[in-house]
Amino acid sequence: MIDTWLFAALFLIFLSICAVIRILPGPTHFDRFVAMNTAITLAAGAALAISISLGDLFILDASIVLLALCFAGTIAFLRYGMEDTS
Repeated sequence: MIDTWLFAALFLIFLSICAVIRILPGPTHFDRFVAMNTAITLAAGAALAISISLGDLFILDASIVLLALCFAGTIAFLRYGMEDTS
C-alpha cells in the first residue's frame, strides 16, 4: 500500500530539486536568493511529511531548526546584504 505522506514527501523533494536547479542560472542575486529560500522551505515540508510518515519527531525538530536558520539568514541578507541605492 502506498503511504500518502511518503508520496507527498517525494513530490516535495522533487520540487525542491527543481528549485535548486533554478539557483544556478538565476540572473540576479535576488532571484538566486528566492530560489534558495523556496528550496529550503520545500525541503522542510518534505521533512515534515517524512516525519509524519515515519512517526519520528527528530526529523521534525531538524526541519524546524532548518527553517529558523533560513529565516535568520533571510533577515540578515535583507538587512546587511543589500547595497545602498539612494
